[in-house]
Amino acid sequence: MKVNIVYLSYRKRENMDKAMEILSSQVGPLKFNLLEFSNKTKYFNFHSNLKRISLEDLRILSSLVREEVDTTNDDFVVIVSAKPLNNPNKKLKTIKDWVSFYSDRNIIIKSSGWEKVTDNKPSIGIAHQIVENIFQNLSQVDLESLKLNEFIHMDVEVCVNDFCEKTIETRSKIRSGYICQPCIESALSYTSNDYVIQIKNILSELSNRVRENYVFKFDKNQLKVEVSNNFEINIGGQKIDFGHKGKMSHVVYLFFLLNNRVGIGKKDLSENGSARDKFISLYNHLYKKVYPEELNSYVNNITSVHSRISNRIKNTLNIEALACKYGFSSRKINQDITVYSIDVSIKNLYYPPDLKQFIIT
Repeated sequence: MKVNIVYLSYRKRENMDKAMEILSSQVGPLKFNLLEFSNKTKYFNFHSNLKRISLEDLRILSSLVREEVDTTNDDFVVIVSAKPLNNPNKKLKTIKDWVSFYSDRNIIIKSSGWEKVTDNKPSIGIAHQIVENIFQNLSQVDLESLKLNEFIHMDVEVCVNDFCEKTIETRSKIRSGYICQPCIESALSYTSNDYVIQIKNILSELSNRVRENYVFKFDKNQLKVEVSNNFEINIGGQKIDFGHKGKMSHVVYLFFLLNNRVGIGKKDLSENGSARDKFISLYNHLYKKVYPEELNSYVNNITSVHSRISNRIKNTLNIEALACKYGFSSRKINQDITVYSIDVSIKNLYYPPDLKQFIIT
């Protein structure tokens, strides 16, 4: 089942990229897909004119997204927006500042306000709300019901289905990564084990990451990134294995290592883009030939490919904080232009001299 996500905030796109890396880290039937939006679409224009987002606005907005994207009725559409949300349940008297809600297979998530809740790791708050809403949706929790208290915990039980009238109360359930047994049993009345297991694994991953609140200092050997004469990449003495079919991932990561001071985006690697010829030359230098359709597939799915590479590095290295440091980071430089880079210092990067020809000048 696809989970198509549209990030419509103007700022901090890197938070969504990090959230995608976490969401995609666990194997299961849910396939998370971050869409590259266009400011020429109907849904973008509709969203731009909203001051707040209501339940009805979500229905219209998600319908417009579905017109643009190839989806089925079973697929989820998730809108991530910085705009405030209205109460989706008019029958329920509450002071709750809603940070998410859903209608059918359509979900709205508020992108801002997560720093305090997640110890300055807002990507975790965004990812948690996405998977929480998917779980409640699959469990057929009726957010519009007057009897909402029969579906979720109105008091704090430290379970993903806690109501959390105050946003700060969300901190406990994110840290716990817990689904209580009654909520699991209720969910299994409507959905299958594999969905619940994947969701539970993602919640556990989020819990682990939000509780890792240490700042690590690495020594020179740990920070060393070395490219061998046969172009193997080693980080802190550990070889990064890109897999049997990982030629494109290998070239992508090496290209961004060599050009670590340059933010490179989708446009730069598209046809007639400033970085495309250098990239093709590097690929041909390592693997003889790259086919245009293979390169275009990478460019069209650049965010997902970078997330998979970052996740592979995380699974390879013993120190997760080091893996996060050397994963892809993103930066929005314009309304609809995002560039990517790898945070590696020149003094820690070693590579054969013949690779200098592939550095963008």
